[in-house]
Amino acid sequence: MTSTIFVQIAAYRDPDLAASLNNLLEQAAHPERLKFGICLQLDASDPLSWGEQSFPDHAHLQVKDVDAADSRGACWARSQAQVFYSGEDFLLQIDSHMRAVRNWDDFLLQTWRDCNDREAVLSVYPNGFQQPCQLQTSTLPVMAAKAFDDYGILKFQGISRYRMPEQQPEKPLPNAFVAGGFLFGPGKIVENVPYDPELYFYGEEISMSARLWTHGYNIYCPNRLLLFHLYKSSSGDGDTSATHWSDHQDWFQLNRRSLVRVHKLLGSLLIAPANLAPTLKDFEGLEQYGLGTRRDLSDYERMAGIAFRDQTINQNASAGQFPAS
Repeated sequence: MTSTIFVQIAAYRDPDLAASLNNLLEQAAHPERLKFGICLQLDASDPLSWGEQSFPDHAHLQVKDVDAADSRGACWARSQAQVFYSGEDFLLQIDSHMRAVRNWDDFLLQTWRDCNDREAVLSVYPNGFQQPCQLQTSTLPVMAAKAFDDYGILKFQGISRYRMPEQQPEKPLPNAFVAGGFLFGPGKIVENVPYDPELYFYGEEISMSARLWTHGYNIYCPNRLLLFHLYKSSSGDGDTSATHWSDHQDWFQLNRRSLVRVHKLLGSLLIAPANLAPTLKDFEGLEQYGLGTRRDLSDYERMAGIAFRDQTINQNASAGQFPAS
């Protein structure tokens, strides 16, 4: 009960952030154990209700205010939020439109302990919710490989494999992939595997998956429902926040450099599309955000059932069954 949790949030012009913060604190068994680090990116035209004056009163809530026009994307914002980390026992990285079950902090810590692995990282694409707080609790998701996109970047998918509660697994499920919107593990991840501020959005999750694993961390999907995410929907009743790429006409230049860095990291630069046009400047500072030395990238590929250069995915990886080889 004495474990502390650093809750890292990057919020881009999000009308739901204040509601998310209130829900996390109201549903926590021990809200005093939570420390929030938030990169708050707003435009001058955004309503005041999206800002700090609507945040809950909490002793450990720190905010870095950024003009939305100066933002450099999601991974850059996650990197900015990490500056508030100050040695907490655990890291919880989430998006800015989330809901939680009652006593989620106790359950999250118990789920991590159930891995019986001091290097465990819990991550998954969470089930969705409908406003204000209607949670989707009928299935349990796991992470799986989906496909390599047109830029040669591996994309993931969530698979609702288990019916809840009757098929709930006894323990967290070994996996190979992490989701940017729900990642929980030892707090030292912030120092050992910090976010590359030069990444944009695409490639974030596969690069962090490989970096965490080669640094010695083991990835699991939670065996219980803990957090829920507000997804965008065609009907307009989901996430209504703006996107960085809709606001910034030059977003592709940031994305191009990001994709080049991901390919370099994963050893697949030779098969990257020619229009990415890599330059030496694209690789500046990449050594600070590289792979670990505890395990090899080739071993990660075998475990995950994928091959970055050949752009292949085996059946187990597509089904979310790991180790996949």
